[in-house]
Amino acid sequence: MSEEFLIAETNYGKVRGKKIISEVEIPYFRFLGIPYAKPPIGEKRFQTAEEPNTWDNVIDALEEPQPSAGRNSYIKKFVGTDDCLYLNIFTKCINPKKPMATLVYIHGGGFYSGSAILHSYSPDYILMHDIVVVTFNYRIGPHGFLKLNDKSLNVPGNAGLKDQQLAMKFVRENIQNFGGDPNNVTLMGHSSGATCVSLHCMSETSKELFHRAIVLSGSPCANEAEIKQLNWAKRLAEKLEFKGDLENEREILKFLENYDILEMAEIATTKVPLELPKYYEPMPFGPCVEDDDTETSFMTKSPKSLMTTAWSKDIDIIIGGTIDEAMGYKYTENVDLSEEIPKELKLEDFYYTKFENKEKGYERLKGDSFRWLYMHQYIKARINSGGKGKTFLYNFAVDSPTQNHYRIRWFGPDVKGVPHGDELCYLWKNGQGGVPPKNSMEWEAILRFTSAIAAFIMTGNPNNEKLGNIKWLPVSSEPFEGLIFDEELKFQPLNECERVHKIWEQFYNETGTKYF
Repeated sequence: MSEEFLIAETNYGKVRGKKIISEVEIPYFRFLGIPYAKPPIGEKRFQTAEEPNTWDNVIDALEEPQPSAGRNSYIKKFVGTDDCLYLNIFTKCINPKKPMATLVYIHGGGFYSGSAILHSYSPDYILMHDIVVVTFNYRIGPHGFLKLNDKSLNVPGNAGLKDQQLAMKFVRENIQNFGGDPNNVTLMGHSSGATCVSLHCMSETSKELFHRAIVLSGSPCANEAEIKQLNWAKRLAEKLEFKGDLENEREILKFLENYDILEMAEIATTKVPLELPKYYEPMPFGPCVEDDDTETSFMTKSPKSLMTTAWSKDIDIIIGGTIDEAMGYKYTENVDLSEEIPKELKLEDFYYTKFENKEKGYERLKGDSFRWLYMHQYIKARINSGGKGKTFLYNFAVDSPTQNHYRIRWFGPDVKGVPHGDELCYLWKNGQGGVPPKNSMEWEAILRFTSAIAAFIMTGNPNNEKLGNIKWLPVSSEPFEGLIFDEELKFQPLNECERVHKIWEQFYNETGTKYF
């Protein structure tokens, strides 16, 4: 059978895509590597990206673009390049009778790894529904999140978040040429990508770029949402054996602009963070509060302080995570929680007596403290904001011996549990496993999860026929009720949120500390 290609227009020039038959036998057109910005190279390496130049010839959008320089967790090597600002569009039809709702996805990876690679994010399952899907690469590590104090150097921080805005602007201005509806865009991300989504929900400069949000294991309250600034540029230069004046940021910038990007990414990931306290989870290069409030600033106040007043209090969101978010954190008898959690909380009394053993209790403690606490704070803030936006809460608990690819890869096939990221295996087709049989529990779970997500993307309401008699209602008050995706669907109060409410929120209140 001969290959079929399709040419689509953009404001910058034409692109050629290719017809694909998905692994679930859905035909669609795939456009890979469309430039949404000028390459951030040379003196532009750390600066805010600019719109791309126009082009005259048709660009072949047929090959995956290179990622931003960072760690590839599959091959355990550092890969990537400066020239990374490209997006991918997946659509069933470029001229439908009615424009299709559009999903824009932000990949995770802790701001030091990850990309929009098809091995992780092939849209076969999502495209069973009538939506247009957009994925993209953005600058990560120091390339995307270096911050300098000298304002004349034009490196105020958050370049990676501004890359994301530029990708969304491209979508707003061009997605109609791919069958998408620019007035019905949902922004979704996972982990640090979800934190990015929540930060766009806080940023006034992202206000006109999307209409709903899906936050998978992230929050504007998370540690990684606002990285403490500890002279990271200087420390990075030291680790790279810079011989100039460490007090001169202009010299440091010139040095970093010309340094090998892959080696810089590796040193920034493996050497610089060693100076952080052991409990300090995020990498040193990530979102920050910018010093000056200008028209190009992304964030000039702490995101946590904006949650009850942000424009996004009036948009609908889905938020949630997995039942075993912290699976893999190991309990040891001599673990010192005082470095990360106030002793007054008496967490050992609660977590180590409520579960079958200390190992499971410690795992739940870490999952609550690093994921569910921050999500609970965000939900609470939205409820108290007085906004009209609905908040739909979920917990993903499908524990499959074959489909939970991240758990299988990290812990082996014989271990049970649903760790951080495993819900993605029911949303995206990845290269770690085949499509489950159509009569299997796993396939039914894929249909349920993607149907709910797609219904929300299209209408703002996740309820659909695949949920059967279950009604997924928005959160209204404590106890927070959510939809539990398991072999059998359940709508009930979430244990994670109840634990956080009983222990953590109570502690904040008793000590006079603002909870959100």
